[in-house]
Amino acid sequence: MGGNAFSQGAEERIGEGRARSADGCGDSGVRPAGAEVASVEPAAAPAQPRTGRLSTVPYIASWSQERIRRPPLVRWVGVGGEGIGFAGESAYDRDWRGVLWTRQTLARGKGHPRYHTVHTLRQRRAMRRMLCQVCGGPTPQDGPRLFVLRDVGRPVEEGERTTAPPVCVPCARISVRECPRLREGHVAALVDRPYAWGVAGIVHHPVTLEPLDTALQEVSYEDLAVRWTLAHRLVVTLHDCTPVDLDALAP
Repeated sequence: MGGNAFSQGAEERIGEGRARSADGCGDSGVRPAGAEVASVEPAAAPAQPRTGRLSTVPYIASWSQERIRRPPLVRWVGVGGEGIGFAGESAYDRDWRGVLWTRQTLARGKGHPRYHTVHTLRQRRAMRRMLCQVCGGPTPQDGPRLFVLRDVGRPVEEGERTTAPPVCVPCARISVRECPRLREGHVAALVDRPYAWGVAGIVHHPVTLEPLDTALQEVSYEDLAVRWTLAHRLVVTLHDCTPVDLDALAP
């Protein structure tokens, strides 16, 4: 399981040179539950019913009736200076650092699952609250969190950036069995300190407000460009990482 639910996992491990960072520093840590406006979506059920060929629909996966909304961008002035905004913003449009986020409706379980598409709010919520990306339940609050990423020829490294939320041990085993990319190879680590580093989103020109690129760019919270970024995913860095074998972990 990666940043793209049961998908190709293209962005779950972020390579060097793809990110914008002012100084390489992240936030002081992922905030605990309740640090930003609570989601209007009910708390996650233990599991979604079987849909299609997979036994579980990941919590962070989008459903076909969850639509991306694209209101026109406007010039917005807030704490810290100018940036992009929406006319008539709601409390859910920005995160706790004031970054603007893509709007996506909430209709989990409605229609059919889109395993290749991450829901913007649920991914952000899972990262901020350290929820399991598969079942949506909490991961250990008094110990390290388990992160499972696709194998790119190296273990999970100190300071590595990722858009993949943690997983609980039972769901990690489901992930490596059902996610196509993880079946090809995966690595796992227990992480003591995940830090909120920035976002993956579309950066806009500060004069024209037009997108500079159609691809998601990783932008640090310390970079002024984050004010001109429409965020799609929260990026964390992983610190105090201990590689583990999933088969050796207790259920």
